[in-house]
Amino acid sequence: MSEPLLIHIHVPKCAGTTVEQHLVDELGRDGFWAPKKRTRKFPLGWFERKYDRVTQVPSSRIKAVSGHFIGRSIEDMFQDRRIVRSIILREPESLMLSYYNYRMMRYMLRGQHPYGFSLFLRATRQNFITHFLLERWLELSWLELIRMPDEKKVALLDEIMGSIHHVAQIGDTDALVEKVSGEIGISPVAQRRNTAEEKQQQTGWKIVRLGDIAEADRTELKARTNLDRYLWRRWVLKDNAPFTRDATQGFAQTEFVRPRYQVERRLARAFG
Repeated sequence: MSEPLLIHIHVPKCAGTTVEQHLVDELGRDGFWAPKKRTRKFPLGWFERKYDRVTQVPSSRIKAVSGHFIGRSIEDMFQDRRIVRSIILREPESLMLSYYNYRMMRYMLRGQHPYGFSLFLRATRQNFITHFLLERWLELSWLELIRMPDEKKVALLDEIMGSIHHVAQIGDTDALVEKVSGEIGISPVAQRRNTAEEKQQQTGWKIVRLGDIAEADRTELKARTNLDRYLWRRWVLKDNAPFTRDATQGFAQTEFVRPRYQVERRLARAFG
C-alpha cells in the first residue's frame, strides 16, 4: 500500500491552527507543508489555483498538507500517494462571531481600532464557509460563484463533503487529531493553539456573543448563512432534510455592494 498523505482543509476559525501546529511539531518543516498564497498583487478571485505550488523539499518527504489556500488540484502533485482528507466545521453563527472577535483582537494587537459587528457582517462574504470551500478547495473563480445558483452550490458542497474521510465539529477536534494522527503514524495528542482566551488576555477585549448583537443583525446573520446551515445540518448533524432556498438577497447582490463596506471597514480600523 502506498504511503498516506494527509490533507487537512483549514476552514478559518475551525481549530486549524491547532491541527497544523501539531503536524509541524510531529513532522517538522520537511514533513508538513502549508502552501503560501499564490499572489498578493491581484485578488485571488481572478485565478483558479489560489496556492503557490513551490515546495522547499521533495514531495516524497511531505506527509501532511494544510492551509487556507490549498485546492484539490494539489493532489496532482502526489499521484503515487494514498490521500486522506479531513476537515473541521463549526455552527455558522458561532463561526461568524468567533471570526469577528478574532479580527477585532488582532487589530487591537496591531494598534488599530475595533468596529461594530454590523459593519463586519456586511463586509464579509455571504455564506462564508460555503464560498470558502467552493473558491479555495474547488478553485472556482469569483465569476463562476456569481453566476452559480444556490442549488448547484449545494450539489457541489455534497460532492466535496462526500469525498472527505474525516469530518468533525470543532468540539471534537481532539478526536479528529487522534484519527488523522493514526493515519500517518504520529502522536495523537495536540496542544490547543490560537485560542480566543489568549488574545483576550492580551487585549482586554470583551468577547461578543449572539445575545450581545442587535436583533436586526441577528436576523441578517441568519439570512446570510442559509447555505452554511445546510452544510452544518447535512454533514455534521447528519440531518438529511433537503435544501430550501431562503427568500433573501442573492449572493450577487451582496457581492456588488460589499466593496463599499470593505472600504468603511478599512477606515474604521485605521481611524476608529
